[in-house]
Parts: sequence; C-alpha cells; structure tokens
Amino acid sequence: MAEWTIVDSGTYDEATQQALERVLLDRVADGAIGPTLRIWYRDRPAVALGRYQAYADEVAADYVASEGISVVRRITGGGAMFVQPERVITYSLYLPADRVTDDIRQSYSDLDRWAIETLQELGLDAFHEPLNDIAHEEGKIGGSAQRRTDDAILHHTTMSYALDIEAMLRVLRVGAETVSETAIESADRRVARITDHTEVSRSAVIDALIDGIRERHGATERKLTDDELKRAQALVDEQFGTDAWTRQL
Repeated sequence: MAEWTIVDSGTYDEATQQALERVLLDRVADGAIGPTLRIWYRDRPAVALGRYQAYADEVAADYVASEGISVVRRITGGGAMFVQPERVITYSLYLPADRVTDDIRQSYSDLDRWAIETLQELGLDAFHEPLNDIAHEEGKIGGSAQRRTDDAILHHTTMSYALDIEAMLRVLRVGAETVSETAIESADRRVARITDHTEVSRSAVIDALIDGIRERHGATERKLTDDELKRAQALVDEQFGTDAWTRQL
C-alpha cells in the first residue's frame, strides 16, 4: 500500500494552486503517488470560484480588477471563497478512491475529522456541520469541496484564520451593494475566525495539522517534483489562467 506524503512548501499564485489540484489528483489516480496532504501558500489575495458558479453573479468585477485580485475557477463545486495570504489556511487531501467511502455525506465528515480534532486540541470548540463545513457555535470556520474521479478523490478545505471580513464583502457580490457596518456585523456573525477563539499562530495551527496526519498515517514530507510543477504551468497556460475557463459561466 502506497505511503502517505506531505507537501508543505512552495508559494504560488491562485491559477497555479488550482492547476496543482488537477495534477496531483491525476497522479494519485494513475498510482504514481500515494495519499497526499498539501498545505497551500499563496502570493496574493484571490477568489476561488466554484466549478459551476457564474463569474458575474459572484464577483465584484470592477473592484477585483482595480485591486489586482485574481479570480480562478476551481475543479470542485461549492461557493466562491475570498482568500488572503496569512489570513486563511487551505489544505488538500488527494486519495485513492478505494480509501474513501462512496457515501459523499459521510466522506466529508471522515476527511475533515483529523483537522477538527486538531483544532479541538488547540482549544477551539470546532465541530463538523453537514454537509461540508467546519463550524464553531459562533459561525463557520471553513468549508470543503470535493472532486471525484473513478480512481481518486480530491478533498480540499479552506479555513478562516484571520480573514478580513470587510475586504471579503467588497470582493464578493454578496457585499457589493454596500459595505455598511450592519453588513459587516452580519457577516461577522456567520464567519468564525480561528483568531477569534485562540492566540495560536497560523504557523502553529499548520504545524499541528501536519503532525495530525503524520501521527495518524506515518506520513513523510516531500517537495513537488519538477515534472509536477511543469505540468501545472502547462495547465495554467491552457486552462486555469485563461478567461475562457474562469468566465465560462
């Protein structure tokens, strides 16, 4: 049985991050690599648009253009996510299909359990909120999405560490009409940031997540290979970095 590995290095733009999802999912499907955890490090704020969302419905187009914020469509479904370097934590799991239940509802609970247990060990009263949220009694900490192929499954999750709520309201159309104090307070009540409940640093949270996978699966660390990065760059040029992909709906 292939061993787990952890990828905890490399800072990339959003198009490359999304392209890497396709690359590593395919490599697990081909049996080239085993189960993998990847921690994301971004170089700038961005919007990760859900696979089936319409760009014009979700993004404040003029604002993101003026601020130089990248918008990239994912290969997974779900809602649009505003992400900021150092203010969110994103991880991906790439797994052979035979290691994940066919019950999609149960799989979200199974695949985020280690992360929730890690947050609990750090002092957060986090829990799984069906279908695909990591929650706190004061709001949503993070959300997950999946892409399933015949032979492999991608499960990725973004958690709010110290997300700028006002900035999120300016970027996503949910807040495009007005960034009023009322709108900010309302969003504050729906989003639970990790920093609202603990003083643990972002890097310490990430280290604890990595330790959680290492302890459960005996994983070893590696870097992305030159071939993986070369394939990701090709996908950026062909797909993830193009308006034809991101604005297709």
